[in-house]
Amino acid sequence: MKTFLRHGFMTAPLAAIIGFSVVIPLIPAEARITFKAPAALGVPGRRVAGASRTMQQCLLDNKPLTAIVPQSNIGLTTAANPVLLFYIPKTSAQAQLELVVQTANEKNIVTKQSYKPSSKAGVVSIPLTNASLEVGKDYHWFFSIVCNPKARSKDHLVHGGIKRIQAEPPLTTQLKNASPQQVVNVYAQAGIWQDSVAKLAGLRYSRPNDAELKADWEGLLQSVEFKPDVVNAPLLQGGEAPQQQ
Repeated sequence: MKTFLRHGFMTAPLAAIIGFSVVIPLIPAEARITFKAPAALGVPGRRVAGASRTMQQCLLDNKPLTAIVPQSNIGLTTAANPVLLFYIPKTSAQAQLELVVQTANEKNIVTKQSYKPSSKAGVVSIPLTNASLEVGKDYHWFFSIVCNPKARSKDHLVHGGIKRIQAEPPLTTQLKNASPQQVVNVYAQAGIWQDSVAKLAGLRYSRPNDAELKADWEGLLQSVEFKPDVVNAPLLQGGEAPQQQ
């Protein structure tokens, strides 16, 4: 696992960044969801894994591992056990997946989770199951396709930040009064990426043939400049998704 350079998260006061006091309009059904990125918020990271011939040994196509995060490389969340999303290309049978979450400043490992990838390429949801995030604390995550456990320099690696925040009362009230689909937009307009994309993925898992949800997914991912091969990739669940070990 590569060492995260010691850079602080670039944060203004969260209430100013997100604008909790502003009432977020609930979208009509025909509108598409887009993400309103918080200003002055970002961390060093990599949302698309690098590629070279020597690193392709366990990938079965030429599409890179991709973290479903904004260009800022950080996702805000209100959840103690948030869900991270990744596009995982098709891999060989010997590959392994690894998620490591550590505190951004102390570099203390909070959780390490291992998975066996499936035989299919697509977007997967990886929940933090072994630890809970503290409110107001900065964390850094690393997600790897491990081709050879004895040669970790050849891992396909993405990494970024996540921070848990406390939702202020106006936002909490809006969320309570919103439909499940509107909740996705409320989070997106408040700049809370991790909750928005995870909620929308959950809706798509439960209603895979819903054209409106598909359009919302396309709008949300396109608003943070993902390419069509990621935007249009299938969402994997159940036996098609990676299995935790």
